[in-house]
Amino acid sequence: MDRKKRSSVIRYIVLFVVFAIAAVALYLIFSAEKSVEYDTPVSPVEIVKPQKRTIEEGIAVTGYIEPDAMIPVVPFVSGTVDEYCIKAGDKVEKGDVIARIDSRPYELQKAQAKAQVDALEASFARVSALRDAGGASQQDYDTLSAQLDAARSQLELAELQLSYATVTAPVSGSVIQAPSAVGSVGSSEMPLAVIADLDNLIVNLKLGEKYYHQIIENKDNLQIRISSPDGYESEAEIVSIAPFVDPTSKTFLVRVHLLSPDGFIPGMFVRANVIWQSAEYLTLPLAVRKLDGSAYAISSDGTKAEYIEIETIAEDDDFFAIDDEYAGRDFIIRGQNGLLPGEEVRIVGEER
Repeated sequence: MDRKKRSSVIRYIVLFVVFAIAAVALYLIFSAEKSVEYDTPVSPVEIVKPQKRTIEEGIAVTGYIEPDAMIPVVPFVSGTVDEYCIKAGDKVEKGDVIARIDSRPYELQKAQAKAQVDALEASFARVSALRDAGGASQQDYDTLSAQLDAARSQLELAELQLSYATVTAPVSGSVIQAPSAVGSVGSSEMPLAVIADLDNLIVNLKLGEKYYHQIIENKDNLQIRISSPDGYESEAEIVSIAPFVDPTSKTFLVRVHLLSPDGFIPGMFVRANVIWQSAEYLTLPLAVRKLDGSAYAISSDGTKAEYIEIETIAEDDDFFAIDDEYAGRDFIIRGQNGLLPGEEVRIVGEER
């Protein structure tokens, strides 16, 4: 019996030792494995320092070059065009012949009126002599005098109509349309030409209604620059400002005159910069600013992104103005999207 008890105790001891050895082995195996640690990557960024620049506050709009005035040359008499002396692009002076209309009907009218005047003048001379001699009444004299005046007026009208058969330029300028030709019929319903002064060009600018008071209040100090896609530029001055806003388009019209029209032609598409204020500010490129108006600067220790809510003082197409308190700070211009406030960054470049 004692032997059985001892055998049982020995088995338990052996099992305990086996389990203990297994437990120690497992502990040693798991404790020998090294934990894997992951380092948070540092975001690379590029920086820029604020610089002093001139910011021009205004608005950019587009428009088309137009002549200040386009003068249609309309004949005052009708008839067949016998001569057509111009073509599009010609320069003409006031009084130059544009066309000649068949004058024969008007020459006949003049001859008829002249014959009537001659006959009445002869009759009037006889009646006048008879009246002086008492052979004609004052009434006959007055009637013939009135008829003679009417005939002379008819002669003047016939001469005027005959002169209208020669169509001349009413102003100096360039022919921008020449739609007629020899053999066509000239009439007051269709101009024989359109003349414009290409040295006197304007642009009609349509500005949003929110700028109306800004333009009115600063109209004497506005700077207006006109530029074409092919590089021509000109300063412009205001000719007129519409006194009302179009209720349909919510715009108002500003008419400006080009001071240096060389290189500009009617119909050309142009861009107009209307500037009402210009001053020097501490500035940053627009690329620094996020969509919500904020920006990231580099922390004082140079390792972290510092979130800053910036109040924009003024801006143009490329830069925005900031307070002078940010002078000397480094702002992130590339790599800021996706950053979190306080996140570690690594500076890899600086924009000059």
